[in-house]
Amino acid sequence: MIPVNSIAIPDDILSLCADWHDGQDDTLYAVCSSGGLYLGSVRPSYADSDEKWYLQLWRAFSVDIGRAKHAARFYCDPDAEALDRAEQWVDSIVADLEYSYDLEDWDGAGWFVHHTAR
Repeated sequence: MIPVNSIAIPDDILSLCADWHDGQDDTLYAVCSSGGLYLGSVRPSYADSDEKWYLQLWRAFSVDIGRAKHAARFYCDPDAEALDRAEQWVDSIVADLEYSYDLEDWDGAGWFVHHTAR
């Protein structure tokens, strides 16, 4: 099982997060300001375990880095390719976490409503 709070984010992705975050509600901001993706002190109601919470943080990271990639493409920014590679890496981590935690079928619907409402 992949331990919670254990995944190191490569420096090139940390740099992209610093350049492309959309403020404090964006997981890219959380990643670049803390150097990683970590559970906070208050577990949200949609996650009844640390593993579900950690998985949802990584899912949110995927959504936010995808938004940054689309913005970079819209503005013809050369970072678009790097953001695409970063999104692919994050998506592979999400798949690894889903498998490791046996949560491939868990949708975490409460997270989706919360994260996309902003």
